[in-house]
Amino acid sequence: MKNEIILYQTNELPSRIEVKIEDETVWLSQDQMATLFGRNRVAITQHIGNIFKEGELDEEVVCKDFLLTTQHGAIKGKSQTRKIKIYNLDVIISVGYRVKSKQGTQFRIWANKILKDYLLKGYAVNKRIDRIEDNVHALIGRVNEIDLQIKTNLPPKQGIFFDGQVFDAYAFVADLFKQAKQSIITIDNYIDESVLVMLSKRSKNVSATIYTQLTKQLDLDIKKHNQQYDKIVLKPLSKSHDRFIIIDEKEVYHFGASLKDLGKKWFAFSKMEMDAKIILLQLDQNLKGLGYE
Repeated sequence: MKNEIILYQTNELPSRIEVKIEDETVWLSQDQMATLFGRNRVAITQHIGNIFKEGELDEEVVCKDFLLTTQHGAIKGKSQTRKIKIYNLDVIISVGYRVKSKQGTQFRIWANKILKDYLLKGYAVNKRIDRIEDNVHALIGRVNEIDLQIKTNLPPKQGIFFDGQVFDAYAFVADLFKQAKQSIITIDNYIDESVLVMLSKRSKNVSATIYTQLTKQLDLDIKKHNQQYDKIVLKPLSKSHDRFIIIDEKEVYHFGASLKDLGKKWFAFSKMEMDAKIILLQLDQNLKGLGYE
């Protein structure tokens, strides 16, 4: 909304007023306000001065200079340019209240409608552009995803999930579990029932073991789960800071967030190029140290 001029005219006004629209508001000069309110310019100047003096409005915010070009008074066919002050709708409304002008009320209603129309048009255009850009980005992402699936049916080796991608992160881990042919080992100190739900999607006859901090609530959840689904085994572990998933005792995935919090904040994952037996050996030694055989 910049450098637009709209004509304002009513039967009560002696002449039409050219209203400047810019910066999402309307602007009038003192002469134009004098015409609008049916007062002389001296009165308008005095009211504006009092508005600023009393601190009702900030002059630097509601007033600015404007270059006005008019016909030269003495030389025919020649124009002249001079700098004048113009004032936004806040000032116009304040002056209208002070002079108790019916025209002021009518102008305020008219101006608000004009501004609303302009803002809605601009908002609609911006929203349409945003939708187009979102659709393009989504299409590009989908093409890349399809391309990856065509090249390989394996899960990606590394990546990042961002805040809010709860379902995408959930689906990724669930797919990891579905890839397992023999076993799934999960190492995560903060397990809740949502992880049990993901593990329930594994193939039949695939064992599932969780190394975690044991709590009464988790023990209760496991018992309820195991009454309905294939058994999940809980084993104690409190010394692991990071989270891991080991598929078929071969593939090791490292996660930067607890599985129960997937997609709630930014986190990265990666497939580690290491022998899973190294971790499995440490897990066995930890259990023996706790008295488990």
